[in-house]
Amino acid sequence: MAWGNTKKMSNLDLQFQWYNNGIKTIKPSGNITLRQLIQSIIKPKPEMVEAFKLIQEAGARGDKAEKDRLKAEKLFFTTPSAIFNPIRNYESIISFLPLGVYEYDNISNCEELRDYIFEKRKDCIFAFSSPSKTGCKFIFLFGETPTSIEHYKALWFGIAHDLDKFINLDLSNERCTQPLYNSFDPDAKFREDAVGYTVKGYKTNAVKEIKLEDIEFPEEVSEEDIEKCFNLITHLIDRIVDSGHSQVVSTCFTASGLCAFYGIDTNEMWDLIEDRIRDNDYLSKGTDNYLKTAKTMFNRGLGFPTALKNKI
Repeated sequence: MAWGNTKKMSNLDLQFQWYNNGIKTIKPSGNITLRQLIQSIIKPKPEMVEAFKLIQEAGARGDKAEKDRLKAEKLFFTTPSAIFNPIRNYESIISFLPLGVYEYDNISNCEELRDYIFEKRKDCIFAFSSPSKTGCKFIFLFGETPTSIEHYKALWFGIAHDLDKFINLDLSNERCTQPLYNSFDPDAKFREDAVGYTVKGYKTNAVKEIKLEDIEFPEEVSEEDIEKCFNLITHLIDRIVDSGHSQVVSTCFTASGLCAFYGIDTNEMWDLIEDRIRDNDYLSKGTDNYLKTAKTMFNRGLGFPTALKNKI
C-alpha cells in the first residue's frame, strides 16, 4: 500500500462543477466546493427535504416518469472528479481532481455499509446514503491528482478492487463524467483529515483471467447456503424500483456466479430470476428487454464463481 497526503489546503475546499435540469444536462451551471455539497446533503433547505420525500414516494410506487421529472426539476448533480469546459464529456476535460466517486445500489444494509466503509477507510472523505435508503455513495481521496483519463481509471480501480467485495458496487463511476446526484442524509459522515490512497488498479476481464484451478470451491454445500443464495437474488430483484438494466446486470451476474461456486442448478436459479422479473411492478413494464439483459449477464457470470459476499 502507498498512502500519501495530498493536503495543501483543506480537502473539503476542493472545487468542482454542478449542473441543473436533469441528467441529460452537459453544460455546467456553476462551481461548488466539497464542503458546500456536504452541507447541502446533511442540512438541505426545507423545500429540498420535501422534494426528496416526493421522489422517494414516486420510486416506491414505480412511477419512473414522475421520479425523473422531479429529479430534473428539483435536484442538481455534480462531477467531483474532473473539470469540464464547455460541456461534460471526455474531450472537454481541462483538469482532474484527486477525488473518486463510488456507489452501491439496491442494497438492504445501506446505513450500516456507509458507516462501516467510512470507519475502515481513512481515504474516504465523504459517505452518505440515498434518500430511499437503498443505496449509499462515497467520495474517496486519491493520493495524487490524475493527469489523464487512464491515470484516473487506474486510481479509481485501485480503490474499487477492495470495495468490490461488497455486492452491487456500480462500476459506471469509472467514468469521470458520471453524474453524482445530491441527496438527503442527516447522518452522513465526512472527515477533514482524509489521507489519499495511491495504489493503481485496472478493469479486469474476468472470464479470461480467472483460473478455476486457483479457486477453493467448498467441499460441502449446505442447504442453508443454497437457500441464502436464492433468498439473496429474490431480495435484490424484488427491491428494484429504478435503474432497471444496471440492477438486472449486477444481480444476474452475481446469481450465476453463485451457481458456479456452490453447484446450484442453473435452471432453478434462472426460473427464479424470470419469475421475480415478471412479478416486479417496475420491471414488468419492459419484461422482454429486461429478460434479454438478464439472460446475457446470467450466461456471462457462469465464468465468475462467486461466494456469498462479506457481511458486516
